[in-house]
Amino acid sequence: MNILGLNYHQKILELLKFKMTIIKHTLNKYLYAMLGRQELIDQWWDSPNKAFDNKTPNEIYFLGEEGRKKVADYIMFHASGQYG
Repeated sequence: MNILGLNYHQKILELLKFKMTIIKHTLNKYLYAMLGRQELIDQWWDSPNKAFDNKTPNEIYFLGEEGRKKVADYIMFHASGQYG
């Protein structure tokens, strides 16, 4: 028996999707500062990356919280001027 109801779970899913969007929007601001054009940002998200075992940053990002953190750490590392 579901005490909280389906509506509760839908709201949680919407909140999680919203949280992911906000984070990605913030990451895109850093990418824009480094890449300078929205087309290059879109290409970055959809291109295989050696840092992610040749998976795209989008694939890693949408794995969940751990994936979002991995992508965010990568972007912040490079945005800080450090290169490995």
